[in-house]
Amino acid sequence: MRSNPERAVAPKISIVMAAYNEEHHIARALDSLVAQTFIDWESIVVDDGSTDATADIIRRYADKDSRIILVRNEANLQLSESLNKAIGLARADIVARADADDVNLPERLAKQYRYLQAHQEVDVLGTGAYLLDQTGARVNTFCHPQTHAELRSLSFLKIQFFHPSVMMRRRFFDTAGLYDPRYPNAEDKEMWLRGLAAGCSYANLSEPLIEYSTDGFVKSWSSILRHGLSLFRIVRDRKIKNGYIQAFILFSYTAAIKLKIRRPKSLRTN
Repeated sequence: MRSNPERAVAPKISIVMAAYNEEHHIARALDSLVAQTFIDWESIVVDDGSTDATADIIRRYADKDSRIILVRNEANLQLSESLNKAIGLARADIVARADADDVNLPERLAKQYRYLQAHQEVDVLGTGAYLLDQTGARVNTFCHPQTHAELRSLSFLKIQFFHPSVMMRRRFFDTAGLYDPRYPNAEDKEMWLRGLAAGCSYANLSEPLIEYSTDGFVKSWSSILRHGLSLFRIVRDRKIKNGYIQAFILFSYTAAIKLKIRRPKSLRTN
């Protein structure tokens, strides 16, 4: 990581991102951070052992903008470990997530920060999203429920947030803990459930403030399997009532999309 005297003053927001072999997308993601109207931020970008040009691209941005800090993993540690490393290096009291293949709209940081300043009780704040298909075209907009009461009442099957849209107070990690690598491909879902159990407060903005790359929600079979196994581990570890049935339904749904038996409802335009 580059040392920089300007980093002596902590920013208001730390953005954490992990990237693995994202040479085709990372520049667009970083451009969207540089273009933010809110400028008092740092971005800890962890190259997770990429074998392509991802690290070189991040380094070029870091050389031009001191707010961008490149951290390199010698080996691929996966998302949870990489994000935990970035969170450990972050200096701000507010930590925002961003993904290497998504775009943050220019007002994203400003609007979330303003909301958190006005709602001190909220620990985690997500946003709506423009959903992109495999070609990168916007095909729909979607937002999860907005209030804590609505989010708390969701079944295990539902997701509370678009993960790369969330902005979290540091106290959330102090209370709920960091990402748990025992739940690959479902580490965010497990952490949100853990946060709810610990009494943390959640909210979503209805406005779409990111462009979310879905790839049609078609995952590799290995990814589908990891996700499914993690869901069953969450059910077992958290003793979720009827959770095994819900986990099987979600696993079957993702498999049906892979087999082109079903099309995700959120990508349907009619």
